[in-house]
Amino acid sequence: MLLLVPAHPGAAAEAVNLFRAHYDVRSDGTVDVTEEILWDFGSASQHGINRDLVDRQQCVAPPLDSEAPTHPCPDGDDRRWRYDIVSVEAADAAGAEPAYHPEPYERSTVGDGIRLRIGDPDKTVSGAHWYRVRYRLEGALTAYPSHDELYWNALGDQWSVVVEQVQITVSLPAGAARVQVDCYQGPEHSTEPCSATVAPSASDGPIATYAAARALSPGDGLTLVAGWPPGLVAVSPPLLADRPSVDDYVSFEPLDFGALGLVGLASVVGLGTVWWRHGRDRRYRTLYYLTNDPSEETRPLFGHTDVVVEYLPPEDLRPAQMGLLLDERADTLDVTATVVDLAVRGYLHITEIPKKGWFGHTDWELERLKAADTTLLPYEQKLLDSLFADGEKVTISSLKNHFAERLGKVEKALYADAMQRRWFSGNPNASRNLWLFVGLGVAALGAVLVFAFAVLIGRALIPVPVVLAGLVLAGLSRAMGKRTAAGSEALRRVLGFRLYVATAETRRQEFNEQENIFARYLPFAIVFGCVDKWARAFSGLDDQVAQSTSGWYSGVGAFQVMAFSEGLRGFSSSVSSTISSTASSGGSGFSGGFSGGGGGGGGGSSW
Repeated sequence: MLLLVPAHPGAAAEAVNLFRAHYDVRSDGTVDVTEEILWDFGSASQHGINRDLVDRQQCVAPPLDSEAPTHPCPDGDDRRWRYDIVSVEAADAAGAEPAYHPEPYERSTVGDGIRLRIGDPDKTVSGAHWYRVRYRLEGALTAYPSHDELYWNALGDQWSVVVEQVQITVSLPAGAARVQVDCYQGPEHSTEPCSATVAPSASDGPIATYAAARALSPGDGLTLVAGWPPGLVAVSPPLLADRPSVDDYVSFEPLDFGALGLVGLASVVGLGTVWWRHGRDRRYRTLYYLTNDPSEETRPLFGHTDVVVEYLPPEDLRPAQMGLLLDERADTLDVTATVVDLAVRGYLHITEIPKKGWFGHTDWELERLKAADTTLLPYEQKLLDSLFADGEKVTISSLKNHFAERLGKVEKALYADAMQRRWFSGNPNASRNLWLFVGLGVAALGAVLVFAFAVLIGRALIPVPVVLAGLVLAGLSRAMGKRTAAGSEALRRVLGFRLYVATAETRRQEFNEQENIFARYLPFAIVFGCVDKWARAFSGLDDQVAQSTSGWYSGVGAFQVMAFSEGLRGFSSSVSSTISSTASSGGSGFSGGFSGGGGGGGGGSSW
């Protein structure tokens, strides 16, 4: 007789008022299962429920002190269970007995199991409703020398709602005089007991009855165990499926290593060819600025660059232009040096604002002194206008998270300047992005080939060099900006001027005789990364340096060259970081059994 459980259609939260199931163990070793679920949707409007059933589980060796099964489940295999769905029905919760009618459902594979999506996608239901699922289960029984057993995770731990009551019965084989039962509830691996009894049947085999001792929360399950003397039913060996392992996809035969070597060699040759054709700079065969000989060549692999000291910025180049020639990148260091250069040239004034308190940070105020004019290059005009877009005075800290977009436009203008001067065969930034994309594409193609070779022929090692070649090419993309002969000549002269600035400490007397040279060449020292060397060259010449910096920089305290260089280093670091920032189962259930053990499992949810 069915147990009637009152529904709660007015409840706001969903719950399973009752889960009850009957397992009929048949003589051929299959099990007929009938599940009935009284699902209370409360005030929610849903289409129906999902019933999830686990049909695969990794084989696990039984504990050493446990009886070994007659038919083992080998390590490396999965134990499978076959579900043959007989019917899916539903009924309203009203009345003494559910009046079931066929209900639409869809069967699909989800993870290590199947999902029955029960309900009509064009209709919704609320309140309490019954659902009944009937299926034939194959492969659930396990034979041991001393007994046959059903060790089954009848109520899995994957339910999305509370299951208030669980009632399960098992019809055991006829003639089973000695029957042993057990029951576990709670989260996986719990040994919390639940009710398990067995009683004789007047017309057939005994009936085992199981019931949860409490309401089961999401994450709790109920596992039943029933054992009877062997020989009463035909218990077949478990249904096994090979669990994929490394050996299934990778072979370490000589053929694989030979093919691996060939593909690796081809990848290296391919990378070398790409760089040889697209990455090497062009250069003039002679010192062009002396000979005006336009004949050029591709730079030899181990070609030497003749660097002659330049005492003045070659071709009146600006600091950012030199920075771009050096590393083929328009970056924040180039922009920072340009800010200082604009200050030195009288377009703005920099004032140091001392930090406040122990945890404060030094800040700097920029004040615009004059507007951009035709003596400025386009990228310099854009930078000056971008800095003071919100007023004639601005602090560096106020630019945080607001200047990055403007910075991108300044860098774009600097690349345009380089292309106008024909220093590169193509925009170096676009070239880097192109070859980065190509490299990642090659790596992705290699990954596809690895997968295909693994699945189709079990030789995943062979295409691995293609993946590595793609990743190396993506890394080489930073060096794929190709200088023209004019660009190489300009770079050679920039290196000569850098040599002059970098050896500043040996030229103290020479610098002492040149007016304002400290400030004029300071932006170049920033780009060259040798501000400290430049400052040490003027150590002891504080008055001269103070005179060359007082018109564009106001610091804190008495002027000293080294203190000034330290403050300028902090300014450069702060500008660079600020302007680029953006708002951003195996043994028997009678020996060490637990909830979630055995076969089966799964859960349910509404949809």
